[in-house]
Amino acid sequence: MLSAFQLEKNRLTRLEVEESQTLIDAVWVDLVEPDDDERLRVQSELGQSLATRPELEDIEASARFFEDEDGLHIHSFFFFEDAEDHAGNSTVAFTIRDGRLFTLRERELPAFRLYRMRARSQAMVDGNAYELLLDLFETKIEQLADEIENIYSDLEKLSRVIMEGHQGDEYDEALSTLAELEDIGWKVRLCLMDTQRALNFLVRKARLPGGQLEQAREILRDIESLLPHNESLFQKVNFLMQAAMGFINIEQNRIIKIFSVVSVVFLPPTLVASSYGMNFEFMPELKWSFGYPGAIIFMILAGLAPYLYFKRKNWL
Repeated sequence: MLSAFQLEKNRLTRLEVEESQTLIDAVWVDLVEPDDDERLRVQSELGQSLATRPELEDIEASARFFEDEDGLHIHSFFFFEDAEDHAGNSTVAFTIRDGRLFTLRERELPAFRLYRMRARSQAMVDGNAYELLLDLFETKIEQLADEIENIYSDLEKLSRVIMEGHQGDEYDEALSTLAELEDIGWKVRLCLMDTQRALNFLVRKARLPGGQLEQAREILRDIESLLPHNESLFQKVNFLMQAAMGFINIEQNRIIKIFSVVSVVFLPPTLVASSYGMNFEFMPELKWSFGYPGAIIFMILAGLAPYLYFKRKNWL
């Protein structure tokens, strides 16, 4: 899908790209999974070649942040959650050339959707491609900050469930959710660190106007403030995971202890029963009239004695 936006009094307005209108007036060209015709149109009208899918997947810094004859290139991760609430990071390719911003991505992303909504009512300050890029990064950082807050809120709920120690379906679900939150937190951290690298490259390589230079530094300060929160999030997840495993081990030991005590309690009565169950000819107890009830009482006492002993030792 191809979308294009132009500036009118420092406000972004959408161009009707489906019609014959040219893209030459666009300050922002946004492509989501473009087909060959859309790629060809951008190439023919604006002379801009677009990154391929393998190029988007490269992770080394030299392939993600560079400058060549086609402009200034930045490939940056953007966080998303799909329809099944599975978290992920999707790479967006940014290119700035001749005062125009090109964005290439493989899916619709919350940060882009939110920025377009805001742009309808908010005017830009300087109205240039660098400000557009930094505004998108600002929106991304806001989204990541909200995601960290959501994880903290979920961890508080899970903490109460785990610390109560009542194991069951709710406990199992809490452990599963805990693993999912750890995965989300890791992807958020990866996105923050990648954005930090992108902004450092932009500050070093691009001749940013004064306003955009300060804006980039402000975003970097925001990232620096979020990274410790993200680190403490991992510590909280690790603590809750260890606490949960500790409670599980305690419960398992309690169950094993019960079975051990029961087996020891029933061992003396079993010994008595096996002794009187032997069929030897000379067993005087077999001829006693009170032999059977006596053996039963003996078995009960043999089982009761170790039980009372364990009770006295507080082993039960």
